[in-house]
Amino acid sequence: MSGFDAARFAALMKDLLAHLLNRPADLLSFDAVRNHLRLKRVVDHGIVEVPLDRIVGTLGREREFNRAFLPRDESLRARWDDIKDLAEGHKGFPPVELYRVGDVYFVVDGHHRVSVAKSMNAQTIEAQVREYITPVPLDSEISIEELLLKEGLADFLETTGLFPESPNEFRVTVPKGYERLLEHISVHRYYRGIETGREISEKEAIESWRDSVYRPMIDIIRKSGVLEDFPENTETDLYLFTMDHLHYLREQYGQKTVTPSIGVKHFKKQNREDKKSRKKPAKKEA
Repeated sequence: MSGFDAARFAALMKDLLAHLLNRPADLLSFDAVRNHLRLKRVVDHGIVEVPLDRIVGTLGREREFNRAFLPRDESLRARWDDIKDLAEGHKGFPPVELYRVGDVYFVVDGHHRVSVAKSMNAQTIEAQVREYITPVPLDSEISIEELLLKEGLADFLETTGLFPESPNEFRVTVPKGYERLLEHISVHRYYRGIETGREISEKEAIESWRDSVYRPMIDIIRKSGVLEDFPENTETDLYLFTMDHLHYLREQYGQKTVTPSIGVKHFKKQNREDKKSRKKPAKKEA
């Protein structure tokens, strides 16, 4: 079996496995990422060595190669074989051209070179890299569906001017989560204005909400251990859940009576009791 035939067969097996494991099989589209994440600012990094396992996207050739950059199409054979001959020769081949976004790379020029290098089990490849700066974290396992959620995060960060200190900060997966965060900031701005007796700017309100409401609540959530009960959710999802519960408790028992720590503990306790009650078998009628 020729090198190209082996690569095509490996592509078929990889695609089948990806389908079975519900993992992304197609290359990420740079145009889709640029549009969803509002990419604008570019930094030229010159010629650098790039890890091949982080090259998972393309500019315009999404269907010809799979996520592992193995060839899918018979029409690629002649060019692929020529590049393999170059790779095995004394001169090798010139650097490829890549875009970087977060921790992933997109091929602009050099798709066959990346494919051949991967098939030869190379670890890195020489590349001319230009990076599109974004505060939104991306990794090599991201799917198109996850990218759509990243779009909401990109909008939220652009609107607020906030910059996450970790990949998961401000990230939500619940419906209308980012709209609800913006509502929280708006409400916080209103009450800060009452407390201070002056007009609070949008920037001041955003930073005050982050430092005096959001991050302290996230710290309480982490220390409580409640995240263990919600493995599919993010810290910010839990922030929204517990803030809703805190609001409910304060309406019942008073603003000063229920602190954030009490609210989170009560939420955790009630959630576990609800889970136990759902597991109990129904009593049989006599």
